[in-house]
Amino acid sequence: MKLLLKAMAAAAVTVIALGCSIMDPDDRDELRRRIATLPAATLSRLQKTKMNTNALSWLLTYKDEHDQVGKLQCRLKAGGTWSGWNDQEPTYTVADLIQCLLEGGDIPVTYTMCADEFQGRGNAAMNLKILHEEQVPGVTQVECRFVWDFRYEPEKVPSNLTNPRSITLDELIDWLISLPAPPPGFALPQLVPLLCPLGAGPGWGCPPRPTDLPGEQPTDPTGGEPGDHP
Repeated sequence: MKLLLKAMAAAAVTVIALGCSIMDPDDRDELRRRIATLPAATLSRLQKTKMNTNALSWLLTYKDEHDQVGKLQCRLKAGGTWSGWNDQEPTYTVADLIQCLLEGGDIPVTYTMCADEFQGRGNAAMNLKILHEEQVPGVTQVECRFVWDFRYEPEKVPSNLTNPRSITLDELIDWLISLPAPPPGFALPQLVPLLCPLGAGPGWGCPPRPTDLPGEQPTDPTGGEPGDHP
């Protein structure tokens, strides 16, 4: 599953690098209509999966894996009074954020959802440590929060990492076509016959292209590896 997600991110990087869109056969309009009329929950899942790959491609392309993206802060309640918020170690890095995005499996995890994951994980660990393992005298409650590094705050990163409304129908179509196979949890077989004429590969169950050699893996006339499509 992680390999497919990495392939999805690589495909997104390729689309960004090329800076172009796939040609528009007549059935693209029908595909736009079909996607726009999907049930809200289904469309939301598709948008979140695209946001996941956008975040992965942005981080893998532009950011150092050791760069700090945020930290956990915790406070203690003793005698009915809360302490101040205190920074915790270690801090979270780009590598941690990438790992979070990859761990969702069939459930798409978005950039901002990783903050909730880090906070929940920190809350559980600190409560176990302070209240059960160390049993700090007088402490009755522990609370933690995740704080983004100012450079990685959701308001400062590309909107297509955090805002589903920024994902256009054509972006969804071009992204789906660029993938080697359907993304995790994809359950829309009715869209496949419309994706095939637009250039979706054999991993989607599409028939070979006219340029593919009979009985062999599809080839890329531009010089790519076997199985790749331009």
